[in-house]
This record gives sequence, C-alpha cells and structure tokens, in this order.
Amino acid sequence: MRLLLLFLLGMGAVYAGTLRGVVINVVDGDTVILLEKAPEGKRTHRVQLKGIDAPEYGQAGCKEAKAYLEKLVWGETVTVKYTGDDQYGRILGLVLCGVSRVNDEMVKEGWAWRYKKSTSRELAAYESEARAGKKGLWAEPDPISPWEWRGGKRPGEKGGGF
Repeated sequence: MRLLLLFLLGMGAVYAGTLRGVVINVVDGDTVILLEKAPEGKRTHRVQLKGIDAPEYGQAGCKEAKAYLEKLVWGETVTVKYTGDDQYGRILGLVLCGVSRVNDEMVKEGWAWRYKKSTSRELAAYESEARAGKKGLWAEPDPISPWEWRGGKRPGEKGGGF
C-alpha cells in the first residue's frame, strides 16, 4: 500500500494539472491559444509546448512551423498536461491531440528544436532523426536555433548556425 501511495504521489509531480479545450489560434510554431469550457464559463489559455523551441517571427522556417502546427491542432479538441507557467505567464505543457503528442510531432517533422535545456531523450532522438532525414528546418544547410536568433545571431554572420 505504501509503495502504491508513493507511486501515485510521484505521478502527480510529473503533471500538476490537465486542461481540455479547443485550439482557437496558433500563435507560432510552439504556442497555441486554447478555449476551455469550464463549469464557471469559457476561458482562454496561452499554451507553450513544453520542451520545444520553434523559429521566431522573422526567422527562416517560422511560417512553415506555424502552418504545420495549425495542420495538427487548429480547431481540434486537445488535452494539455502541464506543470506550471513560464516567465511570460504561458502554461507550459504537453499537448495531446487524439493519440498524438504534438510537441514530439513538431520535432519529429523538423519544425522545432528540442529546447536547449530539455532533458528528454525522446525529443533528442526525434531531433537527430529529423536532422539526418533533412526534414523541415533541417533541409536548410545551416539553420539557426531560436535561442541563437534571439541572442542576435542572424544569417550571414560569422560562425552562424551550429
């Protein structure tokens, strides 16, 4: 009994909560707006897909990453398993659409990087496979990660990309 209790408590630490709703907007390749129909009324939530980082506005691949995420979830009812918020107030979560783990799909198809601080072995493997297969962003000869882009690195600068 004690082991079962410890197991269940450990499971709760993985995800603090669950949301279910319809994706009413795709902001970019790693952020969506979810409409939740709660007993107290409708609420919207800005959800950041946890563990991934997609191209920023103005960066190569941004439009394509957003379009791919729209194809996966726009107008769909999804479940978000989350642990908390990021520094911008967005919910950080794993987005599930049917049996698909949307965060994983974005990396598998080459439209997002595994977030640089992510410890997920699955995401690392999906990114390696996408790179090797030259999928999505990896079709470009020297893609620049979003964190490098935000840091000021732009195409044509000395030492670009990886």
